[in-house]
Amino acid sequence: MACKFRIFKSRYSILLFSLLLVNCSTVEQYNKKLEQPIAPAKLQKDVDYVQHKLEKLHPSLYKYIPKEALNTKFDSIRKVINKPMTSKDFYFLISPVVASVRQGHMMVSPPFKKIDKKKQKQLLKSGTGPLSQFDFEWLNYKLFVVKNKSKSREIIPGAEVISINQVTPQKIYNKYRTTYTSDGYNTTYISRSFSKRFTTYFTNEVGINDSLAYVFKQNDSLKSIVVKRLKSEKKQKITTVVSTKSPKTINSKQKRVYGYDETTKKFSKSLTFVNLDSTIAVLKLKDFSNGSFRQAYREVFDKLKKKKTKALIIDLRNNPGGRVADAVELNSYLTEKDFVMLQPAEVTSKTSLWKLGIFSKIPKVSYPFIATGYPFYMVFSYFRTKKNSEGIYTYSLVGSKKLANKSNHFTGKIYVLINGGSFSASCLLSSTLKANKDITFVGEETGGGFNTTVAGLLPVLSLPNSKLPLRLGLMDVKTSNQTDVFGHGIYPDKEIIPTILDKIDNKDPEMEWILNDIKSKTN
Repeated sequence: MACKFRIFKSRYSILLFSLLLVNCSTVEQYNKKLEQPIAPAKLQKDVDYVQHKLEKLHPSLYKYIPKEALNTKFDSIRKVINKPMTSKDFYFLISPVVASVRQGHMMVSPPFKKIDKKKQKQLLKSGTGPLSQFDFEWLNYKLFVVKNKSKSREIIPGAEVISINQVTPQKIYNKYRTTYTSDGYNTTYISRSFSKRFTTYFTNEVGINDSLAYVFKQNDSLKSIVVKRLKSEKKQKITTVVSTKSPKTINSKQKRVYGYDETTKKFSKSLTFVNLDSTIAVLKLKDFSNGSFRQAYREVFDKLKKKKTKALIIDLRNNPGGRVADAVELNSYLTEKDFVMLQPAEVTSKTSLWKLGIFSKIPKVSYPFIATGYPFYMVFSYFRTKKNSEGIYTYSLVGSKKLANKSNHFTGKIYVLINGGSFSASCLLSSTLKANKDITFVGEETGGGFNTTVAGLLPVLSLPNSKLPLRLGLMDVKTSNQTDVFGHGIYPDKEIIPTILDKIDNKDPEMEWILNDIKSKTN
């Protein structure tokens, strides 16, 4: 038995070693291919591929741009593709055309060099990179430090980043600005999104480095420092706050139900109380993607009812969206009557939802399992897609039918915090809540649209020759609460936009305004 085990172990080691070699070889070949110029004829085929997929699958392609104008843009890049170019050079040609459709979920992503598993482990072991040691905020065409996690403590929050390895943030912004978009003509989403994407774009330009040379401006003087990779410290016991006075240790159930992110150390959903008598609560929704939302909301609103909370502040700032069912479930706790939150989603055909590109997103070992269930999905989606009286194909969503509100729905005063980072499903919820005139919105215009968002299913297709990833939405999801607002997001009742000083001093002027408003009305 021992001999057989040694033989098995030896074969297993050989297999692992072989897989590692294949992985390294594949990564090396992929990265080498990124640098190789692609023939014009092949790039022309990629342009044709993108245009064809958009025309066939996108349900509202010409909502914000006329068909003639979009065709002209495709033709214009065909004219300049007259010599070989790399996939990265091609990316800066094709992505602005896709972005001109003005649908924020749809984009062509830049090509990134891959890292083999051995290198990934080395980087993880060596610690936090010099770019990740700062939290940045892009504001008024400048990049500021809002949090310093490096050992260079002399750099204070509020310091402006002049350059990194002699590359200015403005150069990165100018280069990538046209490669992505918001929903419609909204502008608040652009800066919020760039704040999050800056490190990704910068890494794509200069690669992964163990040290970076920063030039900061603070107190009207320039300061140059070199930031090196920072080794991780020992993990500490994590705690969370369920009220302002009672810290609790996080358990596995809380992580599962409320969607705990091990990287950011934050929950997808978190409930806190502003005062000791629990009359004012804050429900922070970081996203609608993680956690067991039905159980989470049931527990949250049971607690609000038990504590007799009178004012609820729903924080949707920088919520990028996620599951529509999550947002619909939350709405059932915020209304006093039955509701229909969404119209049936518009699609291009009865079979357009089959174009999932699902096999490109999963490991090959999962192919047999997915392939077994996929025909059932195809039949299900086919019969759920119907043609309406106007000849438009529609797909029934979870929020497209009449739903009852929850028995323990909240009956007190509701405030909603929004900003340019509020997107997708968080805007579908905001649009629905906006119909209730008793709900007060505070912040800035949302990044997502008021009346509609093209999302639902978001397949990622690989362009045949350049291999650039193209993500596009297959459903035009419209809210039942439609307004005359076109091409813009949900506007706040009270507009408050934090300054960089607010962020530096850890102030929350939107929250302060709400608390003062509650206090004045209570008095």
